[in-house]
Amino acid sequence: MGKYFGTDGIRGKYGDNLDADLAYKVGLAIIGYFGKGAVVVGRDTRVSGPEIQAALLDGLKRGGAEILTVGVLPTPAIARTAITHKALCGIVISASHNPPEYNGIKIFDGNGVKLSEEQEGSIEYYIDNPPEVRAVGSVREIADAQNEYVDYLVETVDYDMTGAKVWLDCGYGAASTVAKQAFERLGATVEIENFKLRGEKINCGCGALHPDYVMHSMTGTDYKLGFAYDGDADRLAFVFDGKVMDGDSVLYNIGREMSLKDNVVVGTVLSNTALERRLEKDGRRLVRTPVGDKYICDLMFKKGYNLGGEQSGHYIVYPQATTGDGIMSSMFLTKTLYKNGKLGEFLELNLFPQKAIAEYADRSIMYEKGMIDLIEDYTARLSGIGRLIVRMSGTEPKVRVMCECEDPRKIDEVLSVFKRYINTRKS
Repeated sequence: MGKYFGTDGIRGKYGDNLDADLAYKVGLAIIGYFGKGAVVVGRDTRVSGPEIQAALLDGLKRGGAEILTVGVLPTPAIARTAITHKALCGIVISASHNPPEYNGIKIFDGNGVKLSEEQEGSIEYYIDNPPEVRAVGSVREIADAQNEYVDYLVETVDYDMTGAKVWLDCGYGAASTVAKQAFERLGATVEIENFKLRGEKINCGCGALHPDYVMHSMTGTDYKLGFAYDGDADRLAFVFDGKVMDGDSVLYNIGREMSLKDNVVVGTVLSNTALERRLEKDGRRLVRTPVGDKYICDLMFKKGYNLGGEQSGHYIVYPQATTGDGIMSSMFLTKTLYKNGKLGEFLELNLFPQKAIAEYADRSIMYEKGMIDLIEDYTARLSGIGRLIVRMSGTEPKVRVMCECEDPRKIDEVLSVFKRYINTRKS
């Protein structure tokens, strides 16, 4: 965590800790770090997006960049466009799954990979110490960017989906521009909702964070597969036959017929123990990283692993995707489940009981002796019967506490202790 960057780029409420002035400085800083060259810029549908983009482009132009704009496009599509157009980097203006009043700036290198913390630190230096430049850059629109990504999805999945019926909830976000077209190109029948580009409604009661929405929409229909995407479509939630499926089961099913490098699936510290045990039963293994798809991707790229994901709905099939891709993941899952036009079985894991809370708090709480002692105490108490994860959110000022245990009553006890401590410290 840096001065400006969190676990997934720069993010905050627009007009509060993210504004046009900072966006302009980020534009200059990117040129200070990467040098002059081509830069791909796209965004989701948020109302503040055009203003942030305009300021960002001003900074990039001031630094002499050759800017390639793609309009509203999913985050993984922008990462891919940076690769195909041989850009120095790709920039996404989005706050992903956050509410409409938030926005953010994500940066990928020319290989479509999120920046390391060291790289982010270098850009932060240039934000605070702007490079002296007197160049004039250029701006050009890639008019066919949406079709380019649809073509890529179709070529990558390469499967006849005739007979498949899928229901898509685009959450009023960037998935609206490509998801339906990609599925239909492969022969699927598609019902789509929340697809209008209305940024004031992005993620509001719908999309990947609210899969009950698509579940209820499908009630009474003959659709069995429902996919919900978040605002920038790097995250996916899945409904199967009237039930919301957990993220660990989704990850397992995406990869159950894949050939895996070293028989490894990459997860996070939050991945349920049931996933670990099921993979072991299959002769495979789970390797864990910190929470965040950037950490999953980093390990996958270093080791060559080709499948990873996290409960929240980020799934990566590498090298086809270099970051979480909700649309690609939903297409691979459909490929797993539909055979010869008929729907097969989704294998649902028998999950260990697991609950989590998220409480507003200042980051300093994680360094308090009381918090440190609590974590050590309850980690010891759960040894052999469960797990405890306490961390600061990378996108919001919240402490996230996850407890997993064979005894659900113990989970409630642990979470109540932490909730009481956090709320007492706030007052």
